[in-house]
Amino acid sequence: MSERVSVDRLRPTQLTLGMDDVVRRRAKIAAMNDRQLADYLERKAVPHVIGPGGRLWMTDHHHLVRALWEEKRPEAVLGDCLDDWSKLDPKAFWKRMDENALCWPIDADGNRRPYAAIPGHVCELTDNPWRSLARRVRGKAFADLDTPFQEFMWGDYFRSFLSRRLIETDVALAADFAGRLARLDEAQDLPGWLGADDGEKKNDKKKDDGGEKDD
Repeated sequence: MSERVSVDRLRPTQLTLGMDDVVRRRAKIAAMNDRQLADYLERKAVPHVIGPGGRLWMTDHHHLVRALWEEKRPEAVLGDCLDDWSKLDPKAFWKRMDENALCWPIDADGNRRPYAAIPGHVCELTDNPWRSLARRVRGKAFADLDTPFQEFMWGDYFRSFLSRRLIETDVALAADFAGRLARLDEAQDLPGWLGADDGEKKNDKKKDDGGEKDD
């Protein structure tokens, strides 16, 4: 039988999350009976790393754990233990986490913060609207990959072009812009880039050919 764990024991490895996703997950959880929730949590077991003091740091499912906490559902299912670094001191532990792409010490404004700024409880994570936007257009504006923190990376990119105010006042328009921005060459190094759209490719071809030719 899968091991249950208190959501209060699961420590975050990031500073922010997308509250839109939390709201969506809360609604999903609230609509479930106990059996449905148990089955759902089995499918969403929380991967983790054991760190200093034997504490558990989750490496995925922050939004789910936050939704469970807000819905006063006290437990999650403990998933794979990716590593046991309990013998490391905190400085070495976070360095190891960062080297293995298991933490995201970047705030909502795109600033890298000290590891000590990462909260000790999921309830302290703050909203990142650009991450929410990336989640909204994932699979359409860019391919959905297993790359760690993919949506945060795309959110950082969208932040360069789109304001928080736009996302909060007209998310549909922001999503439309995001879809267009995702096809620019500037995004080609991001995980899941789908390439320039057909219009841009045609324009590039015309430039390569020296412009449009007369018949």
